[in-house]
Amino acid sequence: MKKLLLTTLTVLSMSAYAVPSCHNWNDGSSDPFAAAISAAEAGYAANLKVNMAWRDTGKMIKEAKKLSATPCSDAALALANKAHTQTVNATTQTSVISSSPGPRF
Repeated sequence: MKKLLLTTLTVLSMSAYAVPSCHNWNDGSSDPFAAAISAAEAGYAANLKVNMAWRDTGKMIKEAKKLSATPCSDAALALANKAHTQTVNATTQTSVISSSPGPRF
């Protein structure tokens, strides 16, 4: 009986390590990559509409999707966040250019 109890407790304690590390228990989000990549794609689509998308943003989104094949890939999440930051910066640049057209001397 003790051996069965000890084996059961060992298996249960080892199974706690099987939970992916990318799960955020605080907000219930199980995939931060999906949120980051969808925000980057939405921002990139908005930037393409006004012809102010940055050169490498589309490439970053494609590369992040390729890297996301491995579960909880930190590199894919970092690249998706960087692409999202570029879309935000491109949107800011668009508003600055449209508010004061022409040369600045």
